[in-house]
Amino acid sequence: MKKLNSLFKTVAVIMLLMAPMVFQAKNHDVGGMAKHIDKVYISATPEILEVKGNTITVTINAEFPRRYFSKKAVMNITPVLIYEDGETELPSMNFIGEKVNGDGVVVSKKYGGTYSYTMTIPYDDEMYNSLLIVEPLVYRFKEVVHPNRQKIKDNAEFAMANSFLVAEGVINTAQRIDKSALKTAYATPETKQEHIVTDAGDIFFRVNSDAINWSVPLNKDMKNKTAVNALMAHIMQGWNIDDIEVVGWASPEGSMKYNKDLSNKRAKMTEDFLKKRLASLSAQKNIKVSYKNVNDIHFVTKGNGADWDGLMKAIENSNIKDKQVILNTLKKQTAEQRVAQLNKYIKQYPEFENTILPSLRRTVINVNTIEPTMTDEQITKACTNNPQSLSCDQMMYAATLVKELKNKEMIYLTAIETYPNQAEPYCNAGAVAIEKGNTKHAKQLLRQAIEIDDLLAEAYNNLGVVAIIEDDYKSAEAMFKQAKKLGVNTDYNDGVVSINKGDYNKAVKLMTKNNPNCDYNVALAQTLDKKYTIAEETVKCLEEDGKTLYLHAVIASRTKDVEKSIKHLAKAIKKDYKMKNIAKHDMEFAYLQDNPDFIAIVE
Repeated sequence: MKKLNSLFKTVAVIMLLMAPMVFQAKNHDVGGMAKHIDKVYISATPEILEVKGNTITVTINAEFPRRYFSKKAVMNITPVLIYEDGETELPSMNFIGEKVNGDGVVVSKKYGGTYSYTMTIPYDDEMYNSLLIVEPLVYRFKEVVHPNRQKIKDNAEFAMANSFLVAEGVINTAQRIDKSALKTAYATPETKQEHIVTDAGDIFFRVNSDAINWSVPLNKDMKNKTAVNALMAHIMQGWNIDDIEVVGWASPEGSMKYNKDLSNKRAKMTEDFLKKRLASLSAQKNIKVSYKNVNDIHFVTKGNGADWDGLMKAIENSNIKDKQVILNTLKKQTAEQRVAQLNKYIKQYPEFENTILPSLRRTVINVNTIEPTMTDEQITKACTNNPQSLSCDQMMYAATLVKELKNKEMIYLTAIETYPNQAEPYCNAGAVAIEKGNTKHAKQLLRQAIEIDDLLAEAYNNLGVVAIIEDDYKSAEAMFKQAKKLGVNTDYNDGVVSINKGDYNKAVKLMTKNNPNCDYNVALAQTLDKKYTIAEETVKCLEEDGKTLYLHAVIASRTKDVEKSIKHLAKAIKKDYKMKNIAKHDMEFAYLQDNPDFIAIVE
């Protein structure tokens, strides 16, 4: 590498010395131009390439002396990036003489000229240790200007001039993101403290009646009958009752006042019925309930009047042929007009009286009980000995009580087995898999989480983290966008995406918004943004390991502090021996290639 650096410097000096000269050769033809290519100054900016936004951008500069360029000549300049296992041909540029008719930049024979063009190519890791060579091809114009050098070689008699070494190596510091610092997100369980469990059931009534009659067809329906019985069974668990909500409804064909009164009566009648049933339960010695006196139970009882919303939904779900016309008509009318119109429809369509209206004459009952609290110790013990006795939230909470990843993973996997239709355990097991380095398994778990609940923000965030680990930044950005939309803070992870895109200032702002400044990726972005003083302050607060010391050496190198750069580089290699070979080929230290102290620590 040192030899290549020496060659690069020699070529650069020769080119700088030769550029101002006026071409005096007698042979102005193609062969003469190729022979005297040393009179042309071709260079690259920058002379050491650098990755930014996962791409390399380089400007090729060409300076032609006076009386050099033949009026009938074409010169193709093609930069080629050469590396150990191959090469990449960059976009070429054609320079043409004054009598050439075709695509290209015209160069005056009398005055010469200075020209440049810029190109951007995707970066590949193979390009890290590379040379950028410019290979001029010169030919005499006949009928066409060929677009690239392959066409020239296939179709023209050409002269190949000596190559120019214009750039050496690629700085890829922007690729050194610490992916382990990415922020995984865990779905948060409800607190182990008071957890309200709700059971619901409906009681149905005959038209214009507030009397509870179990012979009403909908009350005899097995599904509805089971739900009402389950209310009592729930209370018989002995859990404390938070409250019981009773909401009365009426079908809308009557007047507003009548329906309001009727719904209130139905609600009150249902409350009285429930109190009698609950009182009889508490009187039985073999049944455990949480109350002594039924009047200690808090009832929230109200009548909501006519259930127009329920009516509209019932019509929409019905088999009435003209249901869309009916819906549109009712939506446009005033309250009084709607009642009159509904009564017309009732006479016209038997479905109203047979199925739709009976389903609206009801009370809705919600029994809200408080799930008993458990101590952390009890939850942990139950999670080990009898996990099926815990709710999904309790198992999720149990996982927060343990520190070791393998124990967390075991709890989440048990929760998945016990509650296979809950998305949160899959999400959190995926987060643990990421932290354990098993991204393939993490991806499977997280995709399962989203299949169950496509609104689970944490799962999208974690899939974004997996995508970055797999170097798929485009997918990561989309995942973080969705996660943020659903409520997860993705600022830090978005900042890492911004580093990859080459927007370093934005990266710093995002990563420090809700995160301490003392962070490796923050220091990296500050370095790439050329904020070296701030970057050094940031890196100083970090724990000294191989990567942080290496970054400190890079900062010192960029600020031309040779002593500090070599000192931190030596410490980095001592902490992590892999840094030795990286530093040996890293163009961040190009100007140290001949420094004996640098050579001593990398050889």
